[in-house]
Amino acid sequence: MIKIVRSRTIRPSTRLVTSKTYKVDTEKVGVEDLLEVNIKHESNCFCKVYHFNGQDIASRKSIHFKVIESRDNIEIVWSGIQPNQ
Repeated sequence: MIKIVRSRTIRPSTRLVTSKTYKVDTEKVGVEDLLEVNIKHESNCFCKVYHFNGQDIASRKSIHFKVIESRDNIEIVWSGIQPNQ
């Protein structure tokens, strides 16, 4: 088993207000691998780590998440696939 790490930074300063979806490349994730996705925010201390089993995403080229940001809260909503609990 190989752990593959991907990192994404939420950047509202350079994204359109209508563009809230972020893509994570999964093309090189094999069935036996573990994908770790680290998400941080460019201007505050938000930092979350999500894990996915390779068998759940090996057939996908990418996975996506949406950022719902309010003044006091940041929520990550995964599309189509959910991280391990």
